[in-house]
Amino acid sequence: MCLLTGSCPIPSISQGVTNSNGGMAGSIRSHRKHLQPESLGKSLSISEQVDMFNQRMGMQLSRYYKSTKELSDYLSNSIFLIAIGSNDYINNYLLSSIYDTSRSHTPRNFAELLVNTLSIQFQKLYGLGARKIVVFEIGPIGCLPLFKRRNEGCGDEYNQLVVMFNEQLEAMLKNLSTTLQDSQFILGRAHWLGYDAIKTPSTYGLIDPSNPCCTTWRQGASGCIPEMKPCPDVDKHYFWDAYHPTEAFYRTFATMCINGTSVCLPKNINDLVRA
Repeated sequence: MCLLTGSCPIPSISQGVTNSNGGMAGSIRSHRKHLQPESLGKSLSISEQVDMFNQRMGMQLSRYYKSTKELSDYLSNSIFLIAIGSNDYINNYLLSSIYDTSRSHTPRNFAELLVNTLSIQFQKLYGLGARKIVVFEIGPIGCLPLFKRRNEGCGDEYNQLVVMFNEQLEAMLKNLSTTLQDSQFILGRAHWLGYDAIKTPSTYGLIDPSNPCCTTWRQGASGCIPEMKPCPDVDKHYFWDAYHPTEAFYRTFATMCINGTSVCLPKNINDLVRA
């Protein structure tokens, strides 16, 4: 990554950069070496990603803008997108054979831990100049092929775990919008939309809301097997592999968040840009 080496062209940085990483990033730090091979890179927590933004982005952008005010204006008009948290459940809380998190924290206490951790990092982003922050809920993980029961539908007990998180997340974002001057925190209703698309797929132009499009390891319950041919009708599937939706669903999600009135609240992305 050019961000890590400081070699990114400045104009391209000013047009947008991701500080996220693929795989198993989460709100809290945990040791995932048993899950993530070294070849896939390091998993970064939200605090590490915010620190990377501060150290790399801030340092390079400050050279591009003529004054502190100009940089501040740029950051305050930028939109920060944050989608994080599902792996804190999938690769931590629900792995009781490896982590003791589910024994040391009740579901509600664990959700509170995650939300408090995020709140600290959002306030840090605000301190660095962010004013427009879009945060997505955790989706319906109980409907993932990884957890979905054969012929029995979604695992509602798993969905209830993230509903607790999402409810606390919404309350936290409303509080920050009130207490941090000129801030605008937008909630992306990923759980509601994802669940609705799985239960009523035809509404969203989908046919298969259950099976991965690609051929996966562990008979549909893991990642894609390299170099295997995927399904021919990927735009009709909700799931790409056992964990991730297809581009077709993300396209619908993005369109509704940008232009609609039911997914991103209290305003959509178009309104946020103009605000």
